[in-house]
Amino acid sequence: MSTTVCGVPVHYVSAESSPAADRNAPVQLLVPPMTGSASMWLDLVPCLRQLGPVIAVDLPGSIAGHTGAPYRHGPRADLDARFVLAFVRQLRLERQAVLHGWSTGGLVAALAAGMMPDKVLGAALFAPALPWRLSSPAEALAWQTLGRLVIAAGPPVARTMLRFAGRRILDAKRNMITDTGAIPAGRTNLIGGDPGRVSPAQVDLWRDDLAAIYEHPQRLGGTATAFASIIESMFIKQRQTNEALDSVRVPVLVLWGSDDALVDPASLRQHARRPTWTPRIIDGVGHLLPIEAPDLCAQAVSEWLGDIREVP
Repeated sequence: MSTTVCGVPVHYVSAESSPAADRNAPVQLLVPPMTGSASMWLDLVPCLRQLGPVIAVDLPGSIAGHTGAPYRHGPRADLDARFVLAFVRQLRLERQAVLHGWSTGGLVAALAAGMMPDKVLGAALFAPALPWRLSSPAEALAWQTLGRLVIAAGPPVARTMLRFAGRRILDAKRNMITDTGAIPAGRTNLIGGDPGRVSPAQVDLWRDDLAAIYEHPQRLGGTATAFASIIESMFIKQRQTNEALDSVRVPVLVLWGSDDALVDPASLRQHARRPTWTPRIIDGVGHLLPIEAPDLCAQAVSEWLGDIREVP
């Protein structure tokens, strides 16, 4: 499906709620990682339909999505959060939504939830990219000095390199996807869990996305800007990011896998100490938890929604 937000064509996927769902159940609005697309939620959508109608949106300028790219210098977490706000307003939903954000999309969803508390019942963050605890003043100083220099120089350099090496990178990614699973065994140390649990249909969608990107490798340039934006939010501008997260007034579920090497559990637990935030760990899964164990993720969200609805 498609709509237009501020003159930009927006692609999204919509699924009606299950017949067994409450007629007044909230809309489950899914925000993918900043470089991904709505199709990344494929395996979770059928499970979430038990909780209400589901909408998954392509973020602007992502390498795999079909939404337009309105940003001059590429996507940033704060800009994507404002886009989610504008998208919700454009849809004119008749009921509150539950925002779901995965990985870098988790930060986007959290920031968006803080911008529209009247339209959001809560936010479920899957392995979110939230600020990490810095181990020492020296580490904090390094991020404020060397880190700022790298972030300032990184995206322009990366965009230039991607113009020349984009297709080679895509070829490498295509080779990573095998007939027996999404990611070779050698990559599981990074994302954790068992990528072999990902459904063949999801793997096929990844192949299709890569094929589309291969025809337009210039889209990879926005990836550098998106990554720099997340690193800046997590390590360099932690105070501003945490202040924005502190302003979120709706309940938040922070969900991550016990085998996820891309998140810092201690930092996520620290974030979940906020009064309306709830931590939840799923054993034996990694960074792909929404599609590696969609039934367990949906169960965790269902239990959390039951709990927050009981709060007077």
